[in-house]
Amino acid sequence: MAWKYAVRECRMHLVMSVLCLVQAVFLFAVVIGLLSVFMARYSGYQPVRNLAEQNGFVSNMVSSIHLEGDAEGRPVESSEAYEGMLKDARVYGQYRVDAYAGDDQWVAKEREKDVFYSNMRAYDDEWIQGFVPRLQSGRWLEQENTEGRWLEAVVLQSSDRYKTGDTVYLDNNSTTVLQTKIPIKIVGIIDRDSDIIYKSNRGSYMDYRLLFSNMSEDTKGLDKVSNTNSSYMPEIFFVSKKNLDSVQEQYVAQEAEENLSENYENVLSTGKEIFFTELEGVVLIVMDQDCSKEMFTYNKNKIAQISQFGFLHDLDYIKKNSWHSIMTGISDIIPAGAGMLLFTVISFVTLSTLMYQKNMRKYSVYYMLGLTWRDIFRIHVLYILLIVLAALAVGIVLVYGAGYFGIWRGTAVQIGVVQMKGCLIVMLLLLLSASLMCLSLVKGRSAGEILQEVE
Repeated sequence: MAWKYAVRECRMHLVMSVLCLVQAVFLFAVVIGLLSVFMARYSGYQPVRNLAEQNGFVSNMVSSIHLEGDAEGRPVESSEAYEGMLKDARVYGQYRVDAYAGDDQWVAKEREKDVFYSNMRAYDDEWIQGFVPRLQSGRWLEQENTEGRWLEAVVLQSSDRYKTGDTVYLDNNSTTVLQTKIPIKIVGIIDRDSDIIYKSNRGSYMDYRLLFSNMSEDTKGLDKVSNTNSSYMPEIFFVSKKNLDSVQEQYVAQEAEENLSENYENVLSTGKEIFFTELEGVVLIVMDQDCSKEMFTYNKNKIAQISQFGFLHDLDYIKKNSWHSIMTGISDIIPAGAGMLLFTVISFVTLSTLMYQKNMRKYSVYYMLGLTWRDIFRIHVLYILLIVLAALAVGIVLVYGAGYFGIWRGTAVQIGVVQMKGCLIVMLLLLLSASLMCLSLVKGRSAGEILQEVE
């Protein structure tokens, strides 16, 4: 019944309803526009926010060595080994892997000359979970991948040589030549324009963007470079470090215990490490949020002793710069946007209050005929809700229509989850404000007093 009366109110006050509708449409347009600008700038930071907003350091590592013990002077091959040289810290690493995936004959020929190439990178699980690049096909790497007798890889390539589902074989590209081929199952192809955690961005950024390689730039020339004179390979295979460790252990055991190949002695001497790995590229060193200043300083100094790097920054510094970068430019339009929002809300509430005041005589008659003030108030609120819902629907149609015809081309305007949440919050604000204003008109007065006042 209340909905029936609310629809009737819309028909009886068509002009006022249209004015409120226009005000609400404008209000939702401002909200969508402001949030779209923010999300456009925030979208790059969002995928790595959980990684960047920790306590610790980010480093672009070139090499790291053990400082003492049996491994003194040797490169650091795992994040666990690196953690052992620090105090209460966790290391999220990526690795250069001395291995080549594919059947390119020139690799074998170059090995005869003691020249080795690699086109494989490995990630710790924290990187696998922390950032998923945009994929052209297939899926991303899995965490805790320690089963199976094959490697799973996602590939960045300059051509369409490989497809998801293909199987290639690994040339370990070292002096230890295995008799058994190790298969690599390609589970995904990375979009060539996607950002990815690979090498630090070469720009002068001091915010979250230094975590990434600008793959759209790095891949432009891959199809033009020569394999023998460039650090970039036409294909780069990304694998899980745990998957790599598990697979190589199984194959070393098979070679040494079953095949008894002519390479037997060399296999035994590898210590179940067919593929030499070394921490290289963007690495995070993370500590508890409440760790002491002394421990923080100790670990920072220790990192400087262990590693050579392109940079070593506090994550808190990166987080602050990231938010500063996101808000730069937006802060200039926030006052104007807030002013428009406030003006429009006041205008809408004023119009709805005027309509309520204009209908006071009619509502008093409703009361005298048996409706309660609660019933009458519900009718008016539903009336306002119908206008607001209609305004939201019109606003969404206009935004999508403008997008369809290319009006938003080159702008950040779009409708997403955040924009819709913002519109719903504004909708509740409108209903609450209008309701409070209308309640104030009847507070403490009887229907008879209201009828006498409006006569």
